Amino acid sequence: MGDSHDAEHETLREVEADLTEDFENLDNEVDDEAADGATDKSTCPLQQFIHGLREADDTDVRAVGQYDGEDYELLYLRPDVDAQLDDEARVARVKSLVMKALGEPISDPVFEDYGKLNAAIRWYDEAVVAIYPYDEWSGVIATFDRANSPLVNLALEHLE
Repeated sequence: MGDSHDAEHETLREVEADLTEDFENLDNEVDDEAADGATDKSTCPLQQFIHGLREADDTDVRAVGQYDGEDYELLYLRPDVDAQLDDEARVARVKSLVMKALGEPISDPVFEDYGKLNAAIRWYDEAVVAIYPYDEWSGVIATFDRANSPLVNLALEHLE
């Protein structure tokens, strides 16, 4: 993984294929955990996200990237979002998201009875940021428009 700052792919299907290849062991690990009774494929958010990219609406997904330590690749960036940010602002935003992702440990002694962290979601006024850690130092970050987020809409409906 390089330190690429330009979106590598133009379609979410290409992103799905790339992430599937990069995290090819994910299916096997989930199968192993399911055999031990720890989880099943339907409860692995990173896997669900990767497989869900083929059905995702490009208009709702703002950006997708992956990180490994402080290195990252911006895999997809919706054209209108790209137009809003100059190179310096885009780099700063991606680095900030990676640092937030690295600040979310997948295991925490305080919450060990909860199990491993599978995803962290941040809701902002205009966007939703989803962090899907693969291990302590790598994972996937995706941003979505909040206005069309079923997750946010469902939660807000029940909270209001």
